[in-house]
Amino acid sequence: MSPYSSAEDEYDSDEPPELHLNLDKLIRRATKILNTPCKRARRLTRGARHEIFVLEFEETHTLFASLARAGYSCIARFARVKGHTVKERSETATIRYLKQQTSIPVPEIYYEDLDPDNDVGAAFVLMERLPGRHLYKIWDGLSLDHKKVVLSEIAPVVCQFGALRFDKIGCLTDSGIGPLVSPCYSSPQGPFDSVLDYLHSFVRPDAVESLQLSRLFKEVQAELAAFVCQNDTSYLKQPFSLIHADFDAQNMLFVDSPDGSGLKLSGLIDFEFSHTGPLYFLYEYPIFIQDVSWSKHLYAENATLRAYFVSQIFSRLPSLEQQKVFISCMNSKTFLLNGFRDAFMTVTCSEDTRIHSATRYLESLRDGTGLAYSGRVDYRPEFYTESAKIPAWTNVLLPPSTSWSVGSVILPQGHDT
Repeated sequence: MSPYSSAEDEYDSDEPPELHLNLDKLIRRATKILNTPCKRARRLTRGARHEIFVLEFEETHTLFASLARAGYSCIARFARVKGHTVKERSETATIRYLKQQTSIPVPEIYYEDLDPDNDVGAAFVLMERLPGRHLYKIWDGLSLDHKKVVLSEIAPVVCQFGALRFDKIGCLTDSGIGPLVSPCYSSPQGPFDSVLDYLHSFVRPDAVESLQLSRLFKEVQAELAAFVCQNDTSYLKQPFSLIHADFDAQNMLFVDSPDGSGLKLSGLIDFEFSHTGPLYFLYEYPIFIQDVSWSKHLYAENATLRAYFVSQIFSRLPSLEQQKVFISCMNSKTFLLNGFRDAFMTVTCSEDTRIHSATRYLESLRDGTGLAYSGRVDYRPEFYTESAKIPAWTNVLLPPSTSWSVGSVILPQGHDT
C-alpha cells in the first residue's frame, strides 16, 4: 500500500497542513499492538484537528474483546496539529479515567504514540470503534417520545460527571489534575484553585499587546469579580466536576434498544479540551433542545424537552443538597457567565475579533440586553422550584404564566405555545 497524503483533499487556508502518513507502517504497528493481523486502513473523516481512520483486521482470535465486538475494526485518530501533546495526553487520560470510574460508554484506548515525528507520520491513538449512529444525524426524525428516551440516556451521564469531585480546575493527566488546555490559550495555564482565577485566565490584560484590549479585559475581570463577590455562587465553588467540552449531538452515539423502546446511548466520544470545572458549566441544556429563532415551530417541543431533561437529572441526584445545587445552577443562568463562555472560552480568534467581542460583551452586560441563551431573542429562561412532592410527569402545554409540574420540579410556563 502506498503512503497516504491528504494533500489531494481541499483545505481551507486557515487549516493545518495536510498529513503525510505511511499506512503500511500503521498497519504493521496495529498488527503488532493488537496481536491480530490488520488488513486495511481507510480514512473515515477529517476534522479541524484530527483525521480519523478505520483499521480492519482478520477475524481471528484476539485478546481484545472490544475489537471482536466492533466487527474486527478499530479507530486510528491522528493529530493534525503538532505541539499539542499535553492536550492529546489529557484526552486519553480522561477516557481511561472515565472507563475506570464510571459506566459511561467511552472507547477503550489500545495504544498511543504522541510523537509527531514517528515513522507513521503523525501522533496517533488506537482506540475502540464504538457502535451506533451520531445523534445529530437522527435527532430531527425522532418522535417526541423517542427524544425523551434519548434525554433519559443522556441525563445519567451528566449525573456521573457531577459525581466526580475535584479540588482544582484543570485537565486530567495520568497522575492527577494538570494545567488547563484550551483552544483560547497559547499555552496551558493553571491548574486553578478558584473559579475567579479560572475565568480571569481567559481575559488576561498582561497577555495581549493591544492597550485597548488590555483595558477591555480589565473591565471584564472587574465585572466577573463583582458578580462572584456579590452573589450566592455556590455552584461556582469546589468541589468541581468533570466537563465534556463539546457535549453535543455529534459526539453522542446511539443504537436501537433491544426491546424496541427507543434508542440507547452506545458511546460518548471526543474528549478534546475536557476539563474539571464548576457545576454551573456542567448543568446545562444540550444545545439541540435550546431555541433558535429560525425554528419557531420547535419552541413548544423544546420547552417540554428542557423540562423533561431537568426532571431526569433531578430525580437521579442522590441527595437533597445535590438537587438544591442543581436547581440553583439551572435558575442562575445569566449572560454574564454564559455570554462570557461564548465570547472568550470556546474558540481562538484574532485580536481585532477579541476587541469586538469584549466591547459587545460589556455593552450587552451593562445595558441589560445580553441573554443567557442567545438563539432566541424573546426567550425567557425557565425557573424551577423544588416541589414538596414528586408529581407525575405531564407534557400538557399550559397557557403562559401558569405553573405546571414537571418531574420533581415546578416550572412556570413562560413560552408562547
